[in-house]
Amino acid sequence: MSPIGHTLVYPRRDNIYKKKEALPYDEAHSNVWKRRKNQGLKDSFKGWFVYLLIGLIVGIIAFGMDQLEDFLVDHNCDLFQYIIDTEHGYTGYNQILWPWMSYVGLCMVFGTLSSIMTTYYGPGAAGSGVAEMIGYLNGVNYPNFIGVNTLITKILGVVLAVSGRLCIGKEGPLGHIGSIVGVMVPYIPGMGFEHMRNDKVKRELIAAGGSAGVAAAFGAPIGGALFAYEMSKSTNFWTF
Repeated sequence: MSPIGHTLVYPRRDNIYKKKEALPYDEAHSNVWKRRKNQGLKDSFKGWFVYLLIGLIVGIIAFGMDQLEDFLVDHNCDLFQYIIDTEHGYTGYNQILWPWMSYVGLCMVFGTLSSIMTTYYGPGAAGSGVAEMIGYLNGVNYPNFIGVNTLITKILGVVLAVSGRLCIGKEGPLGHIGSIVGVMVPYIPGMGFEHMRNDKVKRELIAAGGSAGVAAAFGAPIGGALFAYEMSKSTNFWTF
């Protein structure tokens, strides 16, 4: 959504706002909802179990990303050091130029791969995801914010971008990754989480997943909870 030429014009000429939809966060008060199965203590236990699964899955993803980044960075450094220590018949400026070109070239490959994935496979993964998370928690059904393509692109794209020495971090993306995991957990088959597959509950799970992702990135559980609270403004949806 480019602001060029539209900051002083209302409504916008490109009508981009018509492509966004509001999410119905009001819980249904119908007889079907009231008479659903697995009410009471069992529902409460399943709710806490879902939050446990979200934290566990997000922690595993964050650990895997960290290990993969360390693997790529360490092996790249070992490769460049080998090129520097081995003469390969190069003299003069070539002794410096060849290792430098190898280093830059490999970083460009990583950055290019992450860019291609974001452009053609998972465009919803562009950016940190924090702004989209704020909009979603406040009722904006942002296109491609949630999806398997976005999740895969976010994970691999961040790993490749960080390994390619781009000036980015994992904090915002991990919050986005946690939000996607939070939405996907109730859809695990055979777990009996069907009653959580509504926009009201999923918003709480998105907040919990984003909190878990930020907590894993910074190693700060309380900070993750405060982050989720901050993201919920200007709408207050806390129910417990």
